Amino acid sequence: MTTQLDCSVGLKKETTYGTGVTVDRFPEFIDESLAWNPTFVQGAGMRVGSRVARSGRRVLAKQSAGGDINIELVSKGLGIFLEALFGTAVSTTVPGQTGVFQQLYTPTTTDPLNSYTIQKGIPTLGGGAATAMTFLGAVCTSGEFSASNADIVKLKTSWDAKEVKTDVAYAAPSYVVGGELFHFAEGAITIGGSQTPPTATALATGGTTAATIEEFSVSFDNKIDDGGFTFGGAGKRNRKPVVGLADVKGKVTAEYADTVLRDAYLNQTALGMTLTFLSTTTIGTSAKYALQFHFPDIRLEGELPKSAAGSPVKQSIDFTVLDGLAAGSPIYVALVTTDATI
Repeated sequence: MTTQLDCSVGLKKETTYGTGVTVDRFPEFIDESLAWNPTFVQGAGMRVGSRVARSGRRVLAKQSAGGDINIELVSKGLGIFLEALFGTAVSTTVPGQTGVFQQLYTPTTTDPLNSYTIQKGIPTLGGGAATAMTFLGAVCTSGEFSASNADIVKLKTSWDAKEVKTDVAYAAPSYVVGGELFHFAEGAITIGGSQTPPTATALATGGTTAATIEEFSVSFDNKIDDGGFTFGGAGKRNRKPVVGLADVKGKVTAEYADTVLRDAYLNQTALGMTLTFLSTTTIGTSAKYALQFHFPDIRLEGELPKSAAGSPVKQSIDFTVLDGLAAGSPIYVALVTTDATI
């Protein structure tokens, strides 16, 4: 027996694009919008006595699938989403910390991205069994991280899939044990100053503490191509998509306590930015669960401060992440966890 709360999402990396595997990783998700995306074409030939489009002249000429999965960021079980988004993932034991691993994620420089089988389970009304819809050849096209004021850190991933099937057996969920949510009270951000990128076993360090930031968000778009629909593919994509020039943009909301960000915007100063969420829970000997975003080179896109009718003045500051060619990667995401594998 079920309730309408008993919805599930599971996923697993595929060996061969579009060849389904049994899903075995199940996030606690907020919502999803995974759907079938058909392209129907209606014949336009005229026929005497027929004034309405004819059912016998309607064809399914092309199809794909996909949508979004929105999750809260937890210290365990997160790696599969980060690897799917960025493509490059390394997990290393933290020296001197038994059972503690640092996972480091950077944008891939090699085509193609990994593909995944994703299955969602949706129960029918009245306590019926979960019905399975399985998406094959799913590639993560983009992701958006958000750290709102007094809230949990979230990630919305978007997926492009080859097809959806309804004849695959439902895989009952099994969830990671333990783990903690990353949230606003754990966060600290540095902007500017001398910053050292993270390594395989150490988080990024340095920089100037920014004590006026209220909210943060950043999006990473792989800019995958929309080709691969070729003869012989039955109207489905016949190959993995390839990546394009990634687009990385973000936003911070800051109280106007000094002119540092205003002047950096006006002068288009190259700034490093690091946002770290550090748990209070000890793992290993003295380590903590941690989630860190590091951008070696950003440019601010705005804005000048504006009066606020007597309320504290705030700036909504967009930024673009660029490749300054000085660091090993234009973006790093580091996760300190007790997960031995990604």
